[in-house]
Amino acid sequence: MYRRLAISIVACLTLSAGFALWAEAGNPKTGEADHLSTYRWQIHEGWFGGFSGLEVSDDGTRLVTISDRGHIVAADISRARGDIVGLVNVTQFKLLNPEGAFPAQPTRRDSEGLAQLPSGQLVVSYEGHHRLERRASPDALPAPLPRDAWFKTMAANSGFEALAVSSDGRLFAMPEAAVEDTNRIQVYTLLGSHWHPAFTLSRDAKFQPVGADFGPDGRFYVLERGFNGIGFRTRARSFRIDGTEANDEKLLFRNGIGGHDNLEGISVWRDSDGRIRLTMISDDNFRLIQRTEIVEYVIPQ
Repeated sequence: MYRRLAISIVACLTLSAGFALWAEAGNPKTGEADHLSTYRWQIHEGWFGGFSGLEVSDDGTRLVTISDRGHIVAADISRARGDIVGLVNVTQFKLLNPEGAFPAQPTRRDSEGLAQLPSGQLVVSYEGHHRLERRASPDALPAPLPRDAWFKTMAANSGFEALAVSSDGRLFAMPEAAVEDTNRIQVYTLLGSHWHPAFTLSRDAKFQPVGADFGPDGRFYVLERGFNGIGFRTRARSFRIDGTEANDEKLLFRNGIGGHDNLEGISVWRDSDGRIRLTMISDDNFRLIQRTEIVEYVIPQ
């Protein structure tokens, strides 16, 4: 009897999961951006995977990414007719702490957000022990950025997932979970030695902000991800920032469960045809059932 009951439960769960996937798949991609390509990146090394932050060069030929196990990876992007066909000249470094050591505790090296300053320096944010660091190069020792007391109010797994730098060099950071109003996404900026509210964005409970970038058009781009226990849903939006207000919201794309893997990092650039491209990378959580994907969308002119 127990075996039949177990089989019935598994069948029901499988049917429920299939129905959930069907329901979301029946809601096709919406938004003004078009999907260009999805490239599966694979390297059979222990450090490979878990990518959460992404920076792509202005011409789309090079990337830098970080994993949530404390590694930073750089590579040249090979393209054919504009689409990614490979990554070459791959280099990887451990994100050492200011003392030059690689933290043994995973919670001390859970690197999530990545941004590049106009000087070329990199900024990395960490969850668990919430903090931000600036690095002159991928293999350089970090310089800690200011920490405010309210950082401790962020949940261990809901810290600064998304970083972005404006054209004037200002650094912005977004916690994955709300710190204040649960109906808004809070965006903070570093002014002097303290972090201050910069502006807020509307929030959908099905999505959490996991990546951000300022595009070459000056707009603020946000990558959001949701998980329903079965798979990942994804959407991207852009905003015009006027002082302390975010206006002119545009939905760039929204995919249901199964549309993409766990996209967490985004970089926005302009291609040789003058179009805005969104390049995104997925966090495979170091699980065999997931994939490291580099996904590109384009906004038609």
